[in-house]
Amino acid sequence: MLKHVEHDPAYRRLLDECLGEVRAASARLAAGMRDPHAFIFVSSPGAVTPYHMDPEENFLLQIRGTKTMSVFDRADRVVVSEPDLERFLVGAHRNLAWRDEFQSRARTFELAPGDAIHVPFAAPHWVQNGPQVSISFSVTFNTRASMRMLHAHRLNARLRQWGVAPAPVGCSALRDGLKQLVSRVSAWAGKLRARLRPWAMRRRPAYRG
Repeated sequence: MLKHVEHDPAYRRLLDECLGEVRAASARLAAGMRDPHAFIFVSSPGAVTPYHMDPEENFLLQIRGTKTMSVFDRADRVVVSEPDLERFLVGAHRNLAWRDEFQSRARTFELAPGDAIHVPFAAPHWVQNGPQVSISFSVTFNTRASMRMLHAHRLNARLRQWGVAPAPVGCSALRDGLKQLVSRVSAWAGKLRARLRPWAMRRRPAYRG
């Protein structure tokens, strides 16, 4: 995997062209689009990318070879529990526990050169490469909606740590809005404290015994 190839001017232009097509096709994904990145995947014949989630919207463009991608609904609590989703969005490893019975709940896509697939924010998926070397170009970004969802889940994770059983994200737009607001304010306050701490240490008078 070649990470953040958008730092190369040619790949940055390609990323911008791809994002322009996304903006033209989807007002929802265009709203508040931020943090764009690009990756290149070169996979051996038969390679498997394990069952996992990603913390952003993702468009995978198949360049060479073939692969089969199985994508699951992040709202399906059979394939990913609410606590698992919360743990991932506060920093746990992206790989998830797999059970063979999950596969019947997947949407499966066969990708050939020229095909592309949208994998929504935090949607579980796994990939099986075809019989040839595969090259794929991945475009990722976040949106206003995905950031709201991320912060609402993060507050639920904190509530669960405090012994509270929070209502799942998606049950109430008003409740989710309040949760993401509290999480954002808490994150901003944490960053502010971290910035002020060195200044406070410098201002503290030295102890003279």
